[in-house]
Amino acid sequence: MTVRRELPLAPRPEGDELLSSWQGRVACRYDLIHDDLSRWLGVLRDDRCAGFTERDFAPSAEMVQAWAASCRFSEERVQALTLSSRPRSRSWYVWGEGRVPGAFQRPVCLACLDDDAAACRDHHIRRSWALVETVVCDRHHRILDEACPHCFDDSGFRFVVHEAAARLACVRCGRLARAAPQGRRAGSTGLFATVSALVAATIDDQSAVRDRMIHVARLLWKPPRPRTGRRTPFVADVVPDLRLTPTAQARVDPAEPLATAPIGWRMVTLLGVVALLDLGRSSMRGRPAFTLDQMVAWTEEPRPRVKERPAPMAASSCAKTPGRSDADDLALARSILARAEWRAAQGQDPRPQRRTLNTLSNKALARRPRADAPAPSAVRLAAGHGAAQGPAHSATRAAEVPRVPAPAGLSGAAGLSPAPARAERARCDLRHRPAAAAPRAPAGAPGRAGTSPRRPPTAARHGASARASARAGRRCRAG
Repeated sequence: MTVRRELPLAPRPEGDELLSSWQGRVACRYDLIHDDLSRWLGVLRDDRCAGFTERDFAPSAEMVQAWAASCRFSEERVQALTLSSRPRSRSWYVWGEGRVPGAFQRPVCLACLDDDAAACRDHHIRRSWALVETVVCDRHHRILDEACPHCFDDSGFRFVVHEAAARLACVRCGRLARAAPQGRRAGSTGLFATVSALVAATIDDQSAVRDRMIHVARLLWKPPRPRTGRRTPFVADVVPDLRLTPTAQARVDPAEPLATAPIGWRMVTLLGVVALLDLGRSSMRGRPAFTLDQMVAWTEEPRPRVKERPAPMAASSCAKTPGRSDADDLALARSILARAEWRAAQGQDPRPQRRTLNTLSNKALARRPRADAPAPSAVRLAAGHGAAQGPAHSATRAAEVPRVPAPAGLSGAAGLSPAPARAERARCDLRHRPAAAAPRAPAGAPGRAGTSPRRPPTAARHGASARASARAGRRCRAG
C-alpha cells in the first residue's frame, strides 16, 4: 500500500524550468537534495541517484504522480516539465550528471541568475540550457558557464537557501553563482551564436540531416584504431589552438559526445559537424585538415577478412594412375603379392620388406604398358620385321607395307616407307659405283647377308655384291 505524503511548503515551477531544477528548489527547503526527497516519497527505493532519463527526460508515471500529489497540483503540469514532450531524442540534450550527488553539472547563464535574484525570485535552470546547441544565452549574449566564477571548479552547482530564497552555489567553495566579466571569451560569442542558430534550425527541420550530425559527432570523438599513427580523436584537430586534455577526454562518452562533452568541446564538436557536412554552405573557420572519409577510414573497425576455403574435390577427381582402371590396379597388386621375392621377404624386418615391395612395384609398372600410351605404328612394325630378315626380304615385302606421305622437303623416293626408301637408294648406288670400289666383306663374315641381326643392311648388301663380282670374274677366266 502506497502512503500519500504531502509537503507543507512547495514552490510553484516556472514556465521554462527544468523538472530537476524545480525538484531541487523544493528539496532545498528541507535541507535535502532532490534524490533524497524522492526516496522519502517512495519513488526511489535504493541508494542510487536518479539519472538524466529518470529526472528530466522521461520520468516514470509513479514519480510524476508522487511529486504532483505531494506538491498539490496536477500530473499534467509535472509532465509538461519533462523533455520528452519535445520531438527530440535524449542524444540532443545535455545530461548534466555530476560526480557529486545533488549537483547540477550543466552550463548556466550567470546573468540570468542575477536577474532572478534582482526580481526576488528563486534561481531556476531553464529548459533551453539543456539543448546541445545552446552555447550562448539569447537574452544576454553571453557564453554559458559550467564552472564556478570564483574557484573555477567544474564540479557543478547545488541549490541552497539564502535569504529565504533558493540560490545556486558551488559545491566546492559554497559561494553563490554570480556573473563575472568573461574577458577573451566574448570575442567568439558571435561565431558561437551563428553556429547554434544554424544547428538548431537543422535539428528542428531536417530529421535525415539530424541523424548524420549525430554520426559525424560520434566519429569526431571515436578513438582511432591501433597502428594508425594517431592517439587523439579527430575533434582535437578541428581547432588547432586547443589541446584535448586526458581529463576532458575521460568525461566524454564517445557514443553520446554532444550530451556528455564539456561546453567548450561541445562547441568545437558542433563546429566540426557544420564544417564537415557544410550545413552553412560556407566554411566559417576554414576547412578542417581532414575529411569525413578519412575519419571513417581511421576510426571504424576493419572488416574481417573472409578466408576462402577451397571447394571440396569430387569423388571422381581423386588422384589415380592415368590410363589404368581400378580393376587393373587390383590385378597388378595381386600379381606383385604373388611373386616369390615378396613371399621370401615375409620374415624380414619392415625396412627390407618395404624395399622389396618398392622394387617389385617399380618393375611391374615399368613392364606393364600404359593404356593411354600410343600404340606402335604399322610402319615401325614392318621396318623392324624387315630389318631382322635382311634386305632381300625387305625388298620383297616393300609392296605390302602401307605407304605414308613423306614430309615436305624430304629427299628420296616420295611416298615410300622408310625401309623401302633405303633399299632403293642402295640399289642406285650399286648401279653407278664400280665393282672395285665396293667394300669387301670382313674376314669370317657369313656367306649370306642378313644372317646377323647386328650387321647393318647396307653393309650386308655391299658384301654380297663383292662376292658376286668375284664369281663372275672367275667364270670369265675359266672360259
